[in-house]
Amino acid sequence: MRRGWRGAVAVLATGALLGTGTAASAAGPGARETTAWRNGELRVDTAGVVSRSDFVLKSPAWRPYQSMPVGNGTLGAALWAEDGFTAQFNRADTFPDLKSAGQLTVPGLQPLMRARDYRGRLRLHEGDLVQQGGGMSARGYVRADRDQFVLEVTGADPDRVQTADLRLWDGRSPTAHARGAVAALAETFEDEASGSLTGAVAALTADGRDVTAKIVDDKTVRLTFKPRRDGTFRIVTGVPAHTGGDLGEAAAKALRGASDGDRAHRAWWHRFWDGAAPMRITSRDGVGEYMEQLRAQQLYMTAATMRSAVPSSHGGVINMFSPWRDEVHWSADHWWHFNLRQPVYTNFGADTEEFNEPYFRLYLDRLEEMRDWTRTHWKDAEGVCVAEFLRYDGTAEACDGERPPDWLNRIVTTGPEVVHNLWLQYRYTGDREILDEAYPLMRDVARFYLSILEEGDDGKLHLHNVNAMETQWDATDPAPDLAAMRVIFPMIATQADRRGDRGLARELRAALPKIPDFRTVTRNGERVIAWSATDEEAHNTQNPDTEPLFPWGLYGRDSELMQSTFRNRVFVNTREWAEDALLAARLGLSGEMRSLLVQGTEDFQIFPNGFGSHSVDDDPTEMTNYYNGWNAVVGSSLQESLVQSYEGVVRVASAWPKGWDVAGSVQVEGGHRVSTQVRDGAPNLVGVEAGSDGTLAIANPWPGHRVRVVDGDTGRGRPVVRPTGDEVIRFRVEDGRSYVLERADRPYSSFRFDGVDGKPATDVRRLGDRTLGVE
Repeated sequence: MRRGWRGAVAVLATGALLGTGTAASAAGPGARETTAWRNGELRVDTAGVVSRSDFVLKSPAWRPYQSMPVGNGTLGAALWAEDGFTAQFNRADTFPDLKSAGQLTVPGLQPLMRARDYRGRLRLHEGDLVQQGGGMSARGYVRADRDQFVLEVTGADPDRVQTADLRLWDGRSPTAHARGAVAALAETFEDEASGSLTGAVAALTADGRDVTAKIVDDKTVRLTFKPRRDGTFRIVTGVPAHTGGDLGEAAAKALRGASDGDRAHRAWWHRFWDGAAPMRITSRDGVGEYMEQLRAQQLYMTAATMRSAVPSSHGGVINMFSPWRDEVHWSADHWWHFNLRQPVYTNFGADTEEFNEPYFRLYLDRLEEMRDWTRTHWKDAEGVCVAEFLRYDGTAEACDGERPPDWLNRIVTTGPEVVHNLWLQYRYTGDREILDEAYPLMRDVARFYLSILEEGDDGKLHLHNVNAMETQWDATDPAPDLAAMRVIFPMIATQADRRGDRGLARELRAALPKIPDFRTVTRNGERVIAWSATDEEAHNTQNPDTEPLFPWGLYGRDSELMQSTFRNRVFVNTREWAEDALLAARLGLSGEMRSLLVQGTEDFQIFPNGFGSHSVDDDPTEMTNYYNGWNAVVGSSLQESLVQSYEGVVRVASAWPKGWDVAGSVQVEGGHRVSTQVRDGAPNLVGVEAGSDGTLAIANPWPGHRVRVVDGDTGRGRPVVRPTGDEVIRFRVEDGRSYVLERADRPYSSFRFDGVDGKPATDVRRLGDRTLGVE
């Protein structure tokens, strides 16, 4: 069941640039005695809270690395002020090289950009960039309901001729078109390896007077027009997929509905934010607010890029928002699974798990191709090896048993992790159809492992000549694989039984007790989990020894072995994908979690739009790609710190940093949304909106105090659990009902209502040398 950010006051900031967006408040004296829980939910002014994380532009984004992102999930645009106004359009499906559909330039916006009173704002709640200055305004957005970019301008001189150019660059060979009020460029791309054909058309028109289109050269088309008499004009660029045919017809189709208003666009973004779990953080030093904005940017980015048939991120690079023409780091036609795991996990806690669909489609839709590859390239193996490095056509070069191990070849834990995430998607949504579609992949991943395990003299089943992630090559019994088999074997066995696949179920259950124990070694005088059963050198900086903690959840905060393994991990926050802060949150290390978030942000978040780089000390002026992994780490770490449930017990504020107050919600397995407010280090109440029938276990958020559970609709209803001093409180929940966990000596009825509100950001946020927004 989906729940949203239910607002006490529905404020939609659809008008002025800076908006209002604050909710009415009934706050009274004694802030510790207030709660935003009312009538079975956390009452949040969604528009107001989201607007706190808007990106403020105190100066135009003159340079490409300052560009602001807008998108609809399949089409993305980077917007900046070069040549008056520039927008680069990128689709998620122009394989094999993900080439851009072109750049739009509008020189007539120079007076706005150079005005002394310039101000701008990337509005996350509205999914648009608005700019004002010199009596002019410009609003740019990619429509949520169509693959069209819209630029709306007011305050222009009605008698001044305007131009809008759509251009490509050297190395490109588009077909150009101009007729009447429509200009277009189109290009297709054939992949020799697979025979596939992709491409895009960019079609341009304007709503103004005397609109005329012409071809400037073989890579540029232009519109010439005058604004309407009231000084307004509207430019629309349609950028759908295109694989050939009559370009005039394709351009006309791309611009269908171009005169429509933005009602559907606004409605889509409002629904998205209404459905996402809210989080408002306040701190004296502003660090908490900075992290709140990074999480909001991650959710915004997810909604703006993840509605295509495949994930938009390659190797951590988010190409859909690139302003750097056709530059793409790494391999544009491949995905590294390790760079996909962070956004997927963030979506679970944020209640945005529907945006995991492209990730699952990537693997489910290519199952047959991966089977064929495995049969051909891994001798005597059965089932399917899911490659860590997978091409869009299903080619799985990293699964080759005949080729020596390297950076990616013979990492075989990708299949179990995809299977595990499919299982979690079911656990969070309750949708059994997910399991039905996923079972063939689950079955084949299990068969692959069973076929490559070798029984040793010790009676255990061992893995030989496989990688411990990218860190150790040609290892035996890597810790990630041992953890993965412990988790997925019993789960797949249960699914096999339900489908009459008794033989597989028996094999998996028989193999389970034969999985070797984790090898341990001594590091810095402490006993820790080893990367594997062998001692190959390190090639990369992932920590295979922490994988049993995340993503596999085999250890918790009470495990001294896991605590010491974390303390003595070899690599700390080395890349933008480093999950150290998330691990610290799982282990209840609030101070460590906070310091790791700050360190990672200062190291990696180098762009004013919130995106990051791959390595420490990268110069944003020299980079040509945006990375999105770090903000997913921030989002999941904050969620895990506020509410976690990976051991089957919900823990509230168990790793929340001291000095940060928060009001927020996190989704846990079962589809339950758990809400709380933490002030001065302690939660006030814990509210639960049940997403399914079942039993919920919550650790006492107030150790040493007696607690009880009551009906959540009023807080004065039937008692569910009478006062108890138990460390873990267990109670039955019913789908659609709500519950409140409270201290027995501080009942919900004694709290004064004060809804969670917010006001639009007014300044650029800063953290050391980092900024969110343009100075």
